[in-house]
Amino acid sequence: MKLSTKLFLAIFGVTAATLLIFGYLILSVDFKKNLDYQIDSGTKDFQSSSLILSQTYDVFIASLDHKNSISLAASYADRSNPGHINLYTSSKEPVYTGIDLAIPEEFLDDAAKNQYNSITSDGRRIIVFTGTVDVGGSGYILQTARDVTVVYDNAESLRFSFIIILAISLAISFVIALVFSKTVTSKAEHVRKTSEAMASGDYKKRIKIDSKDEFAAMSESYNKMADTIEEKISELEDSVRKRDDFIAAFSHEMKTPLTSIVGYADMIYQSSSGDEDIHNASGYILNEGLRLEKLSFNLLNLIAMDKAEITMESIPAEEIFDDLKHVYGSDSHDIALTFDYDDAYITMEYDLIKTVLTNLIDNALKSNTDRIEVTGKASGDGYTFSVRDYGIGIPEEDLNKVVEAFYMVDKSRSRKAHGAGIGLALCDRILKLHNSRLDIQSKLNEGTTVKFTI
Repeated sequence: MKLSTKLFLAIFGVTAATLLIFGYLILSVDFKKNLDYQIDSGTKDFQSSSLILSQTYDVFIASLDHKNSISLAASYADRSNPGHINLYTSSKEPVYTGIDLAIPEEFLDDAAKNQYNSITSDGRRIIVFTGTVDVGGSGYILQTARDVTVVYDNAESLRFSFIIILAISLAISFVIALVFSKTVTSKAEHVRKTSEAMASGDYKKRIKIDSKDEFAAMSESYNKMADTIEEKISELEDSVRKRDDFIAAFSHEMKTPLTSIVGYADMIYQSSSGDEDIHNASGYILNEGLRLEKLSFNLLNLIAMDKAEITMESIPAEEIFDDLKHVYGSDSHDIALTFDYDDAYITMEYDLIKTVLTNLIDNALKSNTDRIEVTGKASGDGYTFSVRDYGIGIPEEDLNKVVEAFYMVDKSRSRKAHGAGIGLALCDRILKLHNSRLDIQSKLNEGTTVKFTI
């Protein structure tokens, strides 16, 4: 549900509920007040009629018998409000019936309780008061009636007026709630669209809200944030450009000496001197020189097009591990270097993946470790290469930064080892071309394990 709908329903719902509750309470209180007044007046009228009945009886009894006296006294008491008195004997025999209504007989059953009951007759609302009276030493049942139709008519009229007022009020509140919700959420919608534009790369987009409320303050903060982000992105783009320019220049300069190395190594390799050691060594020089030459061209393509046009081949794992054994076969490092791998065919760009592995092994050699384990394991997810050392490790706060170009954890140690801080950055970009990434796990003084899956 949209915010505008929620806001509209909240405002309109609260307004409607408030009007209904207060209207109901006001109507109920007014009706009860008027009805209570009529009941109170009816009670007093009953008491007055009882007193007049007793007094007039005392006057008539001097010259008439009891029966005529009580009948005349009841008739006289009914003169003040004709048609509102009924008088019965204690055995419920009528003495005088002035009320022109059919009153249920059961009203007489509890006359001793001096009660009142409500009846409806011909659209009229009547309250009947029933109680006992003592006239001339005898007990009688007196009933008085009071018409309260006006109370119910007034209540009905007020309810009708309230419905009209409620409908008008709800119509006005509907328009106000709708306009208010649209006005408020239009600002939020503007912020959302501007945020989406910025998320899509339009960093020059800004929020424009002409008001002095919280949205204006938020838009000002947002615009300041956007200015800062745009500035930082510009700085990052400039930094990346400078680094890429440096790498491109470095790769370009590297081609010339590599061409010479390859040429001389090829000449030695084809020499018929017969010295087998020189012949094998020159073969390794030729192999590595060709790899570096090819790598330089791949690196140039990587910088120029932001991706390398690589050719994937299905190559046995044994071939790349044998190649690594030849490169690191010497024991001059005084470090135990072991290789353990599963036989499998791997689809990859051979020279680039070899570059990744040699970078990882070179980093491990610089970690002050006494042994390095290079493994390859085949699984359902692919083929996982792993290089593990037991050296000084990498601080936790640096783990997410080591793949950044030119970032070095220990700059002095890296420079002594002829490092430039681009090895892991290059590995990361190469693995992206293979839809893979580096998984680096490390603990200080315990060592580092770097894995990737092809």
